[in-house]
Amino acid sequence: MKSKYDFTLTPAYCLFNGAAVMEQDGAYIKFLIENKNDSLLCGRLSRAFENHVCNIRRFKDCPEVYRRLIKIDFEKASRAQIKNCILSLYKADSEKNSRSDKVESAQTEREAAAVLLLDSILNEARLRKASDIHIENASVKLRVNGGLVKLMELQSEKSRELIQRIKLLAGLNVIEKKKCQDGNFVYGNKNPFFIRVSTMSAIGEVRENSSGLISSVESLVMRILDTSRIPLALGELGFNNLQLEKIGGNKGLCSLANGLLLVCGPTGAGKSTTAAAMLVEMSKLTNGSMKILSLEDPPEYVIPGVTQIKIDDDNSFTEALNHIFRQDPDVIMIGEIRDEESAAAALRASLTGHLVLATLHCGAASEAFFRLENLGVDKRLLSQVLRGVICQNLNPMGGKMRLYADVALADDSFGEKAFKALSGDQIESLLEHYTNYSEILKETIVELKHRKQLPFYSRRRENAGIHKDVI
Repeated sequence: MKSKYDFTLTPAYCLFNGAAVMEQDGAYIKFLIENKNDSLLCGRLSRAFENHVCNIRRFKDCPEVYRRLIKIDFEKASRAQIKNCILSLYKADSEKNSRSDKVESAQTEREAAAVLLLDSILNEARLRKASDIHIENASVKLRVNGGLVKLMELQSEKSRELIQRIKLLAGLNVIEKKKCQDGNFVYGNKNPFFIRVSTMSAIGEVRENSSGLISSVESLVMRILDTSRIPLALGELGFNNLQLEKIGGNKGLCSLANGLLLVCGPTGAGKSTTAAAMLVEMSKLTNGSMKILSLEDPPEYVIPGVTQIKIDDDNSFTEALNHIFRQDPDVIMIGEIRDEESAAAALRASLTGHLVLATLHCGAASEAFFRLENLGVDKRLLSQVLRGVICQNLNPMGGKMRLYADVALADDSFGEKAFKALSGDQIESLLEHYTNYSEILKETIVELKHRKQLPFYSRRRENAGIHKDVI
């Protein structure tokens, strides 16, 4: 039977740290712990219990069992055993608890349920190799291979408790629901991964009997960054042989001494994976003789042979770039061009004789050109430094996720003519395009005919006379 003197841990603390109270008898306690070699955690638990016993001993009605010699044991347990222990310890007892105890017990149960729910969602996302988790309108979805897949539907109350739990872990204001917030936390004791959290207020359903007033809900997205992953080799991403030659060959983009290279595509198109694979290829082509520096927000892969620098509020692109030149780099990777600051940083680095690799959200090489102009980059300077644009997307065809890619290389006249171009077609005509559309269609045409489906084909540049040989 529990007493008011018992030493307790919150379910959130137990699940996050992999520890729980198995049994206690006054000054004696036994902890279940997932990692007995974690001396730091064991030390914290021991000191906490010792302080707890010392405080109990100050009471006049201190039970005799608390005046005995303090003894602390640790027993190794699996994550499942710890969860079961938590659930049994915090199970509500409606017959024995007072009204206030019932409220506290119910709150504890809700907290434990939210922790267990988040634990299961994150484990499922990692199992499915999802890049993002979306929670909105009581729906949980995973972004897998570029597309959103519904994982589960939640009750509104459970959804709010789950979001509150995530915001708490990410260091966000749990009371604030109107303003946008960003945070992060690390999940898992073994093979941990980084979670980046973003919340925004969104329009919910119309409330009943409220004169048509619209309620607001929180839209929460978690980006999963498993930094233990090693990027795939270029040859495993889905490019054809000719594209691989143009990207990673001895005379390909990865062997250039200077200029600007862009990897473009929509969200979930695998841009970061391609960029990371190109950095690995650059290091391999030069046998590690080049200094490669990567500015990322935050790093998504551990890239062998690359010095990776995390960009955040305390270390901006401009500040990092000012210092990065003193590191004597040969290649500079900018994780994503998203604003005027990062666009200016990419141009500045490429103008100083470095090879710069960056990712950009757009769908075509011409769109990338005008997007950078829109961010304040001078067209004349951009025409001089742009060497190539890789546009890619992931789409299911024939029941298999495939990489659709267009490797666009600047020809000899690009620097002289591109800054005068007024349309996307003119920019595209100054680039040499190498696509893998034909190979993908040939590989799947038989199956698609069997299913009586039409093959997916983008006619983005057909009016410019490009890629007409695909059909």
